[in-house]
Amino acid sequence: MRHKRPIEEIVCDAYNEDPTRVQRVARKMPSDEVFENSSMLLKAMADPARLRILYALTQQPLCVCELSTLLDSSPPAISYHLRILSLSGLVKARKEGKFACYYLRNKLLENTIRLLVEELSQFAGGEKG
Repeated sequence: MRHKRPIEEIVCDAYNEDPTRVQRVARKMPSDEVFENSSMLLKAMADPARLRILYALTQQPLCVCELSTLLDSSPPAISYHLRILSLSGLVKARKEGKFACYYLRNKLLENTIRLLVEELSQFAGGEKG
């Protein structure tokens, strides 16, 4: 039986002097600004409550009281998280009568949130989404 070595023990035995390998990857790398912006969005999502809110909003727009009931959290706590998500540009709100309904910025974001939660839960050994 072959034993896997810890990743920190896996190192190159020689220096690879083929510059084309690095150049191929470098040409496809987004700018530093893209990584900064992406990092800010991921930071906004990096809270279980906010991720739950985002996932709920993949189903349909919801108001604070609906999210509060669904997630068993106080309306002020939900509002706090929605403010962070709104400032990051992930969610928007629209007034519907007496209610302010929150929704995800676009369809691509809906699909990304679903995929992120479902795939990462499998990767981390959690439930299948």
